[in-house]
Amino acid sequence: MSCLGVAPRRLSNPPSDGIWVYCLPMRWIQLGFALLFVTLGLGALAGRTATTETVEEIAQVAESAPAPTVANVPRPDASLARDSVVSDVAHSVVKISSVAYSCQKVMAGSGFVIAPGRVMTSAHVVAGADDFIVSVDGHEHDATVVMFDSTEDIAILEVPGLQAPALNFAQDTAWQGTDAVVLGYPGGGPFVAYPARVREVLDFKGPDLYRALLVRREVYSIRGLVRSGDSGGPLIDRSGRVLGMNFAAATHDPEVGFVLTAKQIYPHVVGSPRSGPVSTGPCIG
Repeated sequence: MSCLGVAPRRLSNPPSDGIWVYCLPMRWIQLGFALLFVTLGLGALAGRTATTETVEEIAQVAESAPAPTVANVPRPDASLARDSVVSDVAHSVVKISSVAYSCQKVMAGSGFVIAPGRVMTSAHVVAGADDFIVSVDGHEHDATVVMFDSTEDIAILEVPGLQAPALNFAQDTAWQGTDAVVLGYPGGGPFVAYPARVREVLDFKGPDLYRALLVRREVYSIRGLVRSGDSGGPLIDRSGRVLGMNFAAATHDPEVGFVLTAKQIYPHVVGSPRSGPVSTGPCIG
């Protein structure tokens, strides 16, 4: 058997009923079809209903942006999306594809390189999943989740063979009005950059992914698009430094996004475990 000229590949953790998924993105080409079916509200993957978490659903799980007022800032500078800094860091922003057999879901999100062979993403991008592929620059790599924090919505993957430089983190909190760019793979599609502008820093309070604990996180609200599939991708400044990680969008206003600040996520970068797979918990929803 072959997939569009690509040799089929069996997943490392197949379901007990013997159904296999072949050639998902590039090697796993069926994942692309499954994500398309999800988007259209249609079909199934190898006889299983496939669903994907949306940023809006995650906003409801993590904490929907209540209808409160948010700081008003000028419209983002559209030219930022075409700035050379975007092409400079694009090689370190990855697409993450995962399959969760227990809940029959296919999920897609984004991530970024934090150390050699290490990628950070949102925990909800990989929650409950069994198999993971990290894609960038036309290459796909098997990955293993080595850190999963459902409280802060952060996960780290080990990606052997990934040749991409780590991004630098901003050391200071961004001021209101700071120019920024949202980077990611919306809808599990190609890499996209959206111009953005920091609105304000918030003390974000709400339940964790599984509605088990009430947690507080430092978050930027931004003026800019954060779409389904952008979760886990970085928000960068004009110098290409990571201001934070995209994780949710307001349900009431498409121009309001939420980003965990660099201050919130950086302790996980320096404290990342060396190796060893960890549980990704149950599926969300």
